[in-house]
Amino acid sequence: MSVHLNQAPVSDTRVNEHITMRRLKDGTPNDPSVIMLLEFAPGARFGEDRHSVREIVHVLKGEFGDGTNAWPVGTLLCAEPGSVHYPQSATGCTILVVHPDGEDA
Repeated sequence: MSVHLNQAPVSDTRVNEHITMRRLKDGTPNDPSVIMLLEFAPGARFGEDRHSVREIVHVLKGEFGDGTNAWPVGTLLCAEPGSVHYPQSATGCTILVVHPDGEDA
């Protein structure tokens, strides 16, 4: 499986007025993984994000906050099932999000 960031997205969605989500790959029966690009405007907040599946986040631009720490460009984070974080960005950021086993139910 490969996904290129410059390919046409599966869909674009406004998560809220300050966060845009671009779905790059939807899950299929043979490959349930989901890949998204999220863009946070400066000061954007998502609220509580509780996981029932694994989530991998790669910070591509700016600084991504999880409610406890602020993570710079190049950081790779893994949220395990049962974890909770509070996505936000004081400066604005772009993150690549992968759900290798599919999305939260």
